[in-house]
Amino acid sequence: MSAAEYTQPNYGDPAELHRLAEIHESAPLNWDPEYVVTEERIQIWVRKLEKTKTDPQYCYLVARIAGELVGTHWLEVIDEDGRSVAHITSLWVHNDFRRQGIATRLKQLGEEWALGQGVEAVKTQVFFANTRMIAFNQSLGFEAGHVEMEKRLK
Repeated sequence: MSAAEYTQPNYGDPAELHRLAEIHESAPLNWDPEYVVTEERIQIWVRKLEKTKTDPQYCYLVARIAGELVGTHWLEVIDEDGRSVAHITSLWVHNDFRRQGIATRLKQLGEEWALGQGVEAVKTQVFFANTRMIAFNQSLGFEAGHVEMEKRLK
């Protein structure tokens, strides 16, 4: 395991919230190189992130090493057909800090939070081509559910 510190975001730092929103909004670039990140979308995510500070349905965790942001994890509790389920909105670890246990620890902390919320399950969505993340999730006990497929028409 790394020597990372795990905390909530610094909600009083607009630059940190912007960076967290930018990280989340930029994720589709990993599977869709034509995706366009816009400041408008980043600001939408900033507003959603601000909600995680006070809404008990959300958990947002960050990992820092020597004060540097190196990982994030965002969960939201929703009612899914009468079951309380925590959906992972985002999990990110900086490329330079991967394979050091940061994502594992973030997920463990997220699961501990979810248990405290009375959640029955944790769910996540992973793009089919992201085989590393699929294998990682399986190593943590996640099982495949359904496969969503898309055909682009333009």
